[in-house]
Amino acid sequence: MPGTGSAGRPTLVKPPRLPSSTKLSKGLEDGGQTETIRKAGSRIGSAVSVASTSRMSEKDAAGLITDLTRLKAITKDVRIPTRELAHRKAIDIDPDDDLEFTDGIFQTEIPLPDADGEFDIVQRWQETEASDEESNIDDDIEDVFGEDVISVSSLGSNPDDDAEKYDTDLEEDLTKMPGTEKEKEEDTTPKGRYLQICEDMGIQPATYFIKHMSETELVMKFHGLGPIGMKAMAESLMINTILEKIDLEGNYILGEGTSHLTRVLKENVYVTELVLTDNKMGTEGAKAICELLSENKTIIHLNLSGNDIEDTAAEYFYEMLTRNAAIKTLLLQHNSFEEKGAEWFAMALNENVSLESLDLSWCHFQTKGCVMIVEALRENVGLKYFDISMNGFGLEGAKAMEETLKENKYLIKLNLSYCRIPLEGTPHIAAGLQTNDTLEELNIGFNPLSAEGGYAVLVGVERNTTKTLKMLDFGNLMIRKNFKEVCDRLREERPIKIKFGGVLSDQPRAKRKEDDPVAKLHNDPLNKLKRFVEEAGYRMIDLLQQFDTDNSWSISLEELQEGVRKTGIDLSDPEINELMKRLDKDGNGEIDFSELIEGDNENRQARRDVKKYVEEMQQKEEQKEKMVSGADPKSYMQLLEDTNG
Repeated sequence: MPGTGSAGRPTLVKPPRLPSSTKLSKGLEDGGQTETIRKAGSRIGSAVSVASTSRMSEKDAAGLITDLTRLKAITKDVRIPTRELAHRKAIDIDPDDDLEFTDGIFQTEIPLPDADGEFDIVQRWQETEASDEESNIDDDIEDVFGEDVISVSSLGSNPDDDAEKYDTDLEEDLTKMPGTEKEKEEDTTPKGRYLQICEDMGIQPATYFIKHMSETELVMKFHGLGPIGMKAMAESLMINTILEKIDLEGNYILGEGTSHLTRVLKENVYVTELVLTDNKMGTEGAKAICELLSENKTIIHLNLSGNDIEDTAAEYFYEMLTRNAAIKTLLLQHNSFEEKGAEWFAMALNENVSLESLDLSWCHFQTKGCVMIVEALRENVGLKYFDISMNGFGLEGAKAMEETLKENKYLIKLNLSYCRIPLEGTPHIAAGLQTNDTLEELNIGFNPLSAEGGYAVLVGVERNTTKTLKMLDFGNLMIRKNFKEVCDRLREERPIKIKFGGVLSDQPRAKRKEDDPVAKLHNDPLNKLKRFVEEAGYRMIDLLQQFDTDNSWSISLEELQEGVRKTGIDLSDPEINELMKRLDKDGNGEIDFSELIEGDNENRQARRDVKKYVEEMQQKEEQKEKMVSGADPKSYMQLLEDTNG
């Protein structure tokens, strides 16, 4: 135990002297300069004490030492005797005591603490010295430290102001545990609890958390908490009855940190929204979250996007969704669900009727998985917002979506962008849109639809008489004039926004290989001749007799030309020449009665073929009307054929 000297001061024990490798500069070798340094330390200590009262008690020499250390760091002046000079002044060591300057610092006798663990520190260093002496000391300070010395008052800047700029976790006024050990143990406030936990765990408290833990929303993104920091926060959240929203995006808490959080939230009845995106929790964390929500019915909005959740975790979400009828929003984009996971989510959608918003975008679903999920939506009566973008729909997925759009009566917003829906799939999407009466927003952009496919989808929207769709997004799709015309009509007749890329110039279409049979028959010279005979009430033999001016029972080219001119038949000279070639079967330059009869038979057959063609076209039109009214995708397939020419 340390004894006491004659003056009642504690006995001082000299520490072993360290070998000196640095000598005092010439200006500091005399005792006068030593006294100057002592006074300078006192002056600096007083200034720092006044400027930093919020961070240093009357007997807190550590606060003074910290500020002098900062001063030395700022000025980079190795001559500043930071620690021992400050400590010497704080304990009021007589300048005549044995001192040694070693390696730029003072070595002195150090008092031992008393029974209460406190130093008997004399308070004279706090007293204000005479103004004239202060002036002299200021000059001495500049003589000792040179022009590099800065205003000491700047060391006592308000830490709250610094926090607003830099948001650090090193502010003593927030993270310092006030009071005695007994008072600390009795502090049951969330802040006191958190600080005590951090002290027990040996970690630095998060200033931002302390500042905002009394608010209803804690949004703490990318603070680098990790699983240990999450554990400390979780313990304090156990007694928090204020928080309603927790957003810890990008804190890398992993599965371990997620388990710490879910453990304390099981009995929490205040938090309604939990955002844990980009925390790499994996399957372990997903399991902990699902077990939490199987018991906790207060959290209704959950965001677990970007957490490397594997396919095997989908079963946990199925179990949670079948037990929890309170959750409304579930966001799981950018995770690693595949075909097996799609099966679990499909079963969950068949059983859960309370979930309103589901995001499964940017997962790893292929065509089979997409089909299972989309088919499950047909009978679902709760989901209003569904995002399955950036998954592999393909043609089969588009066919499944057709039936879902026709049968589902609850979806309001649907995102099918980046789903690899081909041109052949657009008739099915169009047919589904034609009869759907609830969907208000559809994003089908960035699919290989082509301009023709986009046109088919837009026609399907135009044929919908309910006019419920308010937003149709084609992304950067380049469209043609026919699309633009339909788009303009829709915008005039209903409040709808249609997004697309640019408008392509129409390319000239290739001519048909076969002409229209009706038009071909109408312009046929032989048919024109037959119409004259029928209108005049002639027989073919009568025509022969009228045109045969030389009674040879045959008609030459000259006689044919003269007969056409006299009777007024609408035939040009080229057509007369063509008629002559067609009727003169033997090529002798004359049309006899047998050749005329053979030509008449050919015309009769051509008329029968045209009549059959017209009847078929009428049947097709009737079928088309039925397909359009019944939202049959075949009508849109025909539309694609007609568009392509």
